Amino acid sequence: MKCKRCEQLPNLLFSNSDVYVHLPTHHHFDSFEKAMNQNNYDYKKIDEGYIIRKVDFETFISFLCSLIFNSVEKKDVKILPLQNGESLKFSSLKNFRSLSEWEILYQGQEVALIIKDSRIKTLFQPIVETKTGEIFGYEALSRGILKDGSLLSPEQLFLSAKAMDLLFYLDRICRETSIRSASKQEVKKKLFINFIPTAIYEPSLCLQTTEKVLQEENIDAKQVVFEVVESEKVVDFDHLNRILDYYKDKGYSTALDDIGSGYSTISSLLQLRPDYMKIDISIIRDIHLDSKKQELLDAFIENGKKIGLTILAEGIQTTDEYHYLKKKKVDLMQGYLFGKPAEVPVTTIPRF
Repeated sequence: MKCKRCEQLPNLLFSNSDVYVHLPTHHHFDSFEKAMNQNNYDYKKIDEGYIIRKVDFETFISFLCSLIFNSVEKKDVKILPLQNGESLKFSSLKNFRSLSEWEILYQGQEVALIIKDSRIKTLFQPIVETKTGEIFGYEALSRGILKDGSLLSPEQLFLSAKAMDLLFYLDRICRETSIRSASKQEVKKKLFINFIPTAIYEPSLCLQTTEKVLQEENIDAKQVVFEVVESEKVVDFDHLNRILDYYKDKGYSTALDDIGSGYSTISSLLQLRPDYMKIDISIIRDIHLDSKKQELLDAFIENGKKIGLTILAEGIQTTDEYHYLKKKKVDLMQGYLFGKPAEVPVTTIPRF
C-alpha cells in the first residue's frame, strides 16, 4: 500500500475553474456581492457562500486578497476550486483551504514547482573521526534549484513547504535525492540522511519508497544513518521512537540533531534511543571561551555516554574550537573547518 500523502503531490495550481467561497459571517455578504458586481463576476449565492463561475483562479485569489478581505478575515474565508465545472463532492474537499493558505501558496509558487518537478540538489559535508582525523562519513544536505539555476536555502525551502502543507512530499523527495546523489558520487563512507519526524505518519508506509531507492542503488543499511532534524520541536516522543525503532529493525543507524538547541534537553534525549547525538552549533560556537557552554557540553557527553551514544559536535569553524573538543574526546566533528557542503564530496581534509 502506498502512502498518498508522501508520494502524490496534490493539485495546487488551478487555471480556469469554478470557485466556491465560504464567508465567515453574514455581514460579509453585501460587500462581497458588491465587489463581484463591480468586477463582472458570474456568481450565485449558495447557503453560507457563493459559487463564482469560470475564473482564473490565481487572479481571483489575488483579487480577494488585495481588494476585499483583511489579514484577519483571510484566515476565516474558505476557498474551494472546482476544476472544469465539476460538481461538489467529498473528494473535492481536500482542496478546501483558507484564503490565507491560498495566498501563501501562490506567493511561494516557485517552491511548489520545485517540489512538483523534484528540483533538488544534494550537497555533502564531511564528518571527521576525532581520533584518526579521517573522514567518517557525510551529511547529505538538500537545496532547492530555482528556475535560474541558483540554489534556494533549506530554511526558505522547508518553511515555504510547511506553510503550503507540502512537507510530507518534500521530505520524501529530499531523502530519495540524497540517496541517488550519494550513489552517483560513489560515497562509501557513512551517509547521514535527514528526515522530519512530523512528516512521517506510519513508518512502514511512509518510508517504503526510501527503502526501495536504497535497494535500487545497492546501498547497504549499515552505511546509512537517518538523522532527525527539528528535534527541538519534537513533542510526541512515542511516535519518534517508533520511527527510530523501525529504522533500527531494518539495520539502519539513527541520529538526533540540534542537541542543546531550543527544547532539546537531557531529559528529552533520555526519552529517545538514537545511535548518534549531534551537539548543536549554538553550544559549539566559541566553546573554548564560554564556561556555561562547557558545562552544557559536559552534561550532554556524560549522559550520552551512559546510554551508549556516539557524540558528534557540529558547526566547528575554528582550530580553537577543534582543539577544545578534541580534548573533551567527542567522537566525531563536523563544520566548515573540515569542509563546506559540496556537490562532489571532499576526500581529504586539513590537518590541525
